[in-house]
Amino acid sequence: MPVIESSIPAALREHARRQPDAPAFTLVDYDLDPLGFAESLTWSQVYQRVQVVAAEIVGCGAPGDRVAIIAPQSLEYIIGFLGAMDAGYIAVPLSVPLLGAHDERVSAALRDCAPVAILTTSSVVSDVVACTRALDMSASALIEIDALDMEAPPTSNASRSAEAKIALLQYTSGSTRQPAGVIVTHKNIVSNLEQVFSDYFEKFGGFPPADITPVSWLPFYHDMGLLLGIFAPVAAGIHAVVTNPMAFLQKPARWIQLLGGHTRSFSAAPNFAFELAAPHV
Repeated sequence: MPVIESSIPAALREHARRQPDAPAFTLVDYDLDPLGFAESLTWSQVYQRVQVVAAEIVGCGAPGDRVAIIAPQSLEYIIGFLGAMDAGYIAVPLSVPLLGAHDERVSAALRDCAPVAILTTSSVVSDVVACTRALDMSASALIEIDALDMEAPPTSNASRSAEAKIALLQYTSGSTRQPAGVIVTHKNIVSNLEQVFSDYFEKFGGFPPADITPVSWLPFYHDMGLLLGIFAPVAAGIHAVVTNPMAFLQKPARWIQLLGGHTRSFSAAPNFAFELAAPHV
């Protein structure tokens, strides 16, 4: 049975070495095209971009400091999240502050984690700036992922990521109290994935087959979205197809169509999603 690497950054490096030209992530964008515009990255492209982001933020702090990812559901979000981990930081996945300075969940999380850097994109940077100004977070570096030179010569941050114990802070919803940051270690992630893989893929030896395709619209800043959309694909070295939550909510049939577009697909979602999608099956 294949073995999961010691951490997500370690797994990413290994897949970039072993299968550099194999597809890693495909984002299907329904805002650009109602029929779906697909953009893909190979494992070598993902790793190259992750290294660029890591090199950009490595001087912002020290291992154990926090880096927040505040961006739309996109390939840039994936790259930013993995880049923070590769540089040895604690990644903090958050949603875009739709209400600007009045987005209480995002504001509370930023106050609590005090990030040394915030990774975002040019499309939402004004919303992020409005939020951080209200919180007087001028000390946090603000970096637009899509403005970086992704063809820059690669650098290695293996030593930084190897010495990091904590992978991310996962903030609770804040629906009943102030959002609380749950500490998730690299070991936690690997153990969780091993349990999921052994349960769901028992007949395949407890590991996803190479031709299986995870399909997800779940937000990356939620634990299920992270596990299905980012962690599982990187850990297993399998191609994932992702889109954004609004694309699903606008037309639940899109989820079913993406699942049907692959001979062996796999997905997960809350109960309400299956209820919305059932009429389209």
